[in-house]
Amino acid sequence: MSESWFCEQIENLRIQESRLSTLSEIRVRLSEIDGSRNEQLDVLVINRLLSAPEMYDCLEDGHESYQLVTDILSSCMSHLSINQSNLPSLLRRALTHPQPRIQALVFNTILKKLQRERRENPNSDIPAELVYHVLKGLRHERPEVGVPAIGILSIVLKSRIAEESVKGSLLDMLSSSETIKCRAYELAVNLAKQSPYMLQQSEFLLDRALSELDNDDVLFQVNILEILVPLAEQNHGLLYLEERRVFEIISRCVENPDQNPLDHLLIPGILKFFGKVASVQPEKMIIGYPRMIQCFFESFLAGDVSILPTSFDTFANLTQSKKGKLLLDQIYPALIKEILEEITSYLKNLSTDLKNRAFSTLEIVFSTDGVNDKEIEEMLRKWFSYLSGAENMQFLMDFCRNPFPDIKVACLSFIKSVCLHRWGIVALKGTAGFVEYLLDRKIEFDKEAKYKKFELISLLANSDVFDIQIKLQLRTYVNEGPYFRQSIMDIATEGN
Repeated sequence: MSESWFCEQIENLRIQESRLSTLSEIRVRLSEIDGSRNEQLDVLVINRLLSAPEMYDCLEDGHESYQLVTDILSSCMSHLSINQSNLPSLLRRALTHPQPRIQALVFNTILKKLQRERRENPNSDIPAELVYHVLKGLRHERPEVGVPAIGILSIVLKSRIAEESVKGSLLDMLSSSETIKCRAYELAVNLAKQSPYMLQQSEFLLDRALSELDNDDVLFQVNILEILVPLAEQNHGLLYLEERRVFEIISRCVENPDQNPLDHLLIPGILKFFGKVASVQPEKMIIGYPRMIQCFFESFLAGDVSILPTSFDTFANLTQSKKGKLLLDQIYPALIKEILEEITSYLKNLSTDLKNRAFSTLEIVFSTDGVNDKEIEEMLRKWFSYLSGAENMQFLMDFCRNPFPDIKVACLSFIKSVCLHRWGIVALKGTAGFVEYLLDRKIEFDKEAKYKKFELISLLANSDVFDIQIKLQLRTYVNEGPYFRQSIMDIATEGN
């Protein structure tokens, strides 16, 4: 089928009654071309389909027509190159279409192609006029348009951030809604975290973001803290935030929260911020900001269920690295003991969701990078004894036998992290009935729980802790697979 066939079909779209069938024929033809190695979609056909007013008129005809049109546009756009000079004119109808989903389709396509082409050629770019459209999309009220715009600009503004027209457009966004301002700040962080030079180029936005921390809107402040996390994870970003005294400002909010109810509302957001930064900068956070760490312990032990999810996540972040674990144990040994004992109590009394959250936290706490380190092995063994009150896993048996699969899976995941350590396997072996429970296939019905148990047994099967007989049973279980079912044959015998 030639260009003339496509032109004929476009003309047929003017006939209301035949639109649906015509769109279907176009889509089928495009899918055949896309799936063929020997046929290429002609440039003139792409240009004609993307710019045809008749195509966009069909978007108003209902869901089925809408889906067909978007499939056709997507297929055509997949044949474009992001740096071709006529790209803005080809996409202008879609970029200026009143339906946000059409603009989102263009932006998502550009973002994917840009990411793919950048892997092969780091200098790949898009035309300047298209950058203007994306900057305009950044301030669109709908997230499906604004979010991919952030992704595109995070890539292409690296060489354009210093242009006055770009800076002016970004500064104009700061007089918009809080949602639009957050997008501009997120873009600035995405650029600044790439290098000290890009941070310097983005300071005109970053400084404004930091000034928002004095805003009376607590939710907005929390959003700003969340946006700043990736910057704080980089050494040059952390230095910038420290020079601006950001951590000191935030820490003061938790010194006397009872005197200011708004500061009290900020605590979950502040804990989340400090925890995420501590996951990659443990020494700086744990040693440098003791009041912040103290606030975490106080919040965790307060028994306030509303803040427990954040407290669990913060504890996981603080202990994610080997350095974080060691520092907490060295500086706050008594409080760590109290935290782990409190988790044991929480596991008995909390709702199912929070129990699962607690187990997920413990899984991170007891995981390591796989390097055999005697100091951290002994420390984690001590921490585990705070949970159980003994060097076995008896307290976990009830959770493993729980009829709710999600609790069982969460508990087994935690046990697997413990059994990455030899002392953990010894603890499991020393728990009466635990190995028998693991090997019993008759008591497990949930597919995910079966697989989680299989992962744990696969780990145990490679250990030298068990005797020959148990090791043989474990290896047999692994060889049979996670979902093996023993067939039972009833043989009837006929009597005389």
